[in-house]
Amino acid sequence: MDCRVLKPIAVAALTAVILSAAAPPARAACVPWKSAGALISQNSLVPGNVIYKKVQSKTGGKVISATLCQNGSNFVYKVVVLGKKGNVKNLTINARTGQF
Repeated sequence: MDCRVLKPIAVAALTAVILSAAAPPARAACVPWKSAGALISQNSLVPGNVIYKKVQSKTGGKVISATLCQNGSNFVYKVVVLGKKGNVKNLTINARTGQF
């Protein structure tokens, strides 16, 4: 192949590599339940107290920590539950539907 053909291909490939490396992966921004009230109401999410009761009734355990996380337009509750036998469960719950 001619150098005049290879040079643009090499430049395009190098540019693609640089651009893909420069873009960091999307990360979820999380806030504790106590600070999530405005975010819940602004986005019509299932309230934290409803999620709390649902988790406790489904798992039979005790909620030991909970956060509301946003990744773009997606919202999830991340809940850590201590089971009756001391086992720890990490749950991810859809904040719009309450399903997990």
